[in-house]
Amino acid sequence: MWLLGWTYLQQDQQRTEAEAYRRSEASTQAYESYILRALQQIDQLAELVAGNAQLIRSDEALTTLLLQALQHQPSLGSLYVTNEKGDVVAAALSKGKVTAAGSAADRLYFQVHKERRVQGLYVGQPAIGRVSRQWVIHLSRARLHADGSFAGVVVATVNPEYLVDIYNEAQFGQRGLVSVTGMDQVLRARRSGESLQFGDHGGQTTLARQIEKSPKGMFLAQSHLDGVSRFISYRVVPQYQLVVYTGLASDEVFAHYQIRSERLIEFLGAATFFICLVTAGLTLLAIRLEQSRRRASLAEDRFQAAAHAQLDPFMMLAAIRLEDGGLSGFRCDLANPHAQQWMDDKSGGLVGQVVEPLMPAVLRPHLGRLYAQALSTRTAIEDEFSWETPQGDVRRVVQQIVPVGDGLAITMRDVTQAHAREQLLQEQRAALERSERQLLAITNNVPALITCVDRDLVITFVNDTYQRWYGPDAMPPLGKALSEHWSPALCEQRLPYVERALDGERVEFLVTSETTSGLRTLQNIYIPDWSSDSVVQGVYLLSFDITDFKRTEAELSRLLYQDALTGLDNRLRLNEALPQAIARARRSGKHIGLLFLDVDRFKSINDTHGHAIGDEVLKKIARRLTQAVRETDRVVRLAGDEFVILLEDLGSPQEADGVAAKIVEQFKAPLALDKTALQVTVSVGVACSDGTTAADGKELLKLADTQLYVAKAAGRNAFASKAA
Repeated sequence: MWLLGWTYLQQDQQRTEAEAYRRSEASTQAYESYILRALQQIDQLAELVAGNAQLIRSDEALTTLLLQALQHQPSLGSLYVTNEKGDVVAAALSKGKVTAAGSAADRLYFQVHKERRVQGLYVGQPAIGRVSRQWVIHLSRARLHADGSFAGVVVATVNPEYLVDIYNEAQFGQRGLVSVTGMDQVLRARRSGESLQFGDHGGQTTLARQIEKSPKGMFLAQSHLDGVSRFISYRVVPQYQLVVYTGLASDEVFAHYQIRSERLIEFLGAATFFICLVTAGLTLLAIRLEQSRRRASLAEDRFQAAAHAQLDPFMMLAAIRLEDGGLSGFRCDLANPHAQQWMDDKSGGLVGQVVEPLMPAVLRPHLGRLYAQALSTRTAIEDEFSWETPQGDVRRVVQQIVPVGDGLAITMRDVTQAHAREQLLQEQRAALERSERQLLAITNNVPALITCVDRDLVITFVNDTYQRWYGPDAMPPLGKALSEHWSPALCEQRLPYVERALDGERVEFLVTSETTSGLRTLQNIYIPDWSSDSVVQGVYLLSFDITDFKRTEAELSRLLYQDALTGLDNRLRLNEALPQAIARARRSGKHIGLLFLDVDRFKSINDTHGHAIGDEVLKKIARRLTQAVRETDRVVRLAGDEFVILLEDLGSPQEADGVAAKIVEQFKAPLALDKTALQVTVSVGVACSDGTTAADGKELLKLADTQLYVAKAAGRNAFASKAA
């Protein structure tokens, strides 16, 4: 018995270890998919920004593009673009604003791309962000000029914790492990319980030695960081030069095994003691009686042990007969602990009772009919049923009913969780099919012609844009080689770029092509299709119609000179208009006036009512200022709550004072908002010139700004003026 117990414990330990490795491997596969999906999304975003950065002519428009890109990736902390020297030319934060400044030339990721040590996305080492002043991981991709030369980098930053968000205690325990590290042995992110680590250098760890043997595997090792022994499963992600691995703490894995082993040893000890007592008693009886009773006792013990060792509820029912032999019910002759728990029998008095009153009322007719049928037909029956417990849970049960003598042996198994897992698996499969359909729908509706070719340059996929460009009757050239589908001229023009992509290079170039809409300008991007073992197995050919780009560029130029909140002209427009107005005044002999005003105590409005109300106040002020001046006058929002009004063709400086007084007077009336009215006042600084006394606009603007502070010093809600 002890040998069997020891054998069982050894097998149980082996099963526990095998299950731990299986769980760890499954977790690592799921984590690898999570990392690949996250990095591929960021890589596609960086690639899109890199491609469009070559087409956008202004840093402001590029910043707008970065802000729009961040809206699609809320996990990113920032996104910025550098030129070939490492100077930041555009930047955007997911929270707040930042000015594009500084240099990334000294950063490792910039040097890696400049020296072309990495193709595609590079996952940098954790570092302190120069803007956020927090630990971030830089995810970067090189920008290339049309001739393939280095043009700078596109960089996205994420919090290291984002890479290990998949961690949950239900799956990994309190001391499990989720981690991603670089092939350079520098830790990108590691989470165990509530502990988060990153940036450590691994050195010659067990993981490093295992990676040298195989790109994926499993092992048991003690961590040099926290001393915890874990079952580790790892996978190398070659396209990003990363290693992902997860681990389960061995003490948590073996917790239930320890309990089972202790209980088994206690049981074996008790059983040994009992057998010894029985044996000692039986030796006092006659040999035959001793042997007979020993056999009976052993048979009973074995039956009881078998019944009690079952993990499922087990009962033996005896038929209760009427005087005429008819069946009136069943009595429980034996019930293992699981059966007693199943029947909510905490007192242990289930044995000897009639079972029908103990059954759920809704199940009595069904179970009574099955039990009677099995007993009368002497046929084993397997049945599945479900019912709602008093707690509101629905339980599904499979029972086996076997006739034994004038009674039944009944085994029951709760399959509620198994059924739920099966249903969840079906739902996941349906979700995967929906995702594939959605991906195909997205691919077919993006404003780009997408073509996939394999290593032999045979077309394997073309999206629906092909028929939108070349007509509904144009058959997609699936299965054709590019040399068959393209004309000789196109082959001569484009096949060299395809060959470069097959060599692992991302290629971009512009061409013109004839479609059903006429001659269009296309931006072509050829992207290598890398396999999991870092071999190019084909090329993605992307063609974007940028014929309308100039119209978009013109619209962006218009937005460049307009304040987004109020619709007024902005500082850039004022910088252009003011020198022109001074020149006109110099020629005509007329005066020009410059009114520099801001809102009194505007910060308290934001602090008290919130920025949304503050924005509404600025809109109302802009509308009131526009109504207070002539159509020929120019109202400009300079920044924040600062406004400038440019007045031309004035007969004297006193006319500018009159406009300032009118504006101050108008703001004595409260501003009517949606749900309230606010009393808002303004202070105005006035400067006038006839074009000869002010050399340029900066001098006049500075004078008006000085008068504004004079008005504020005088108590606000007033104006002050001075001629240049």
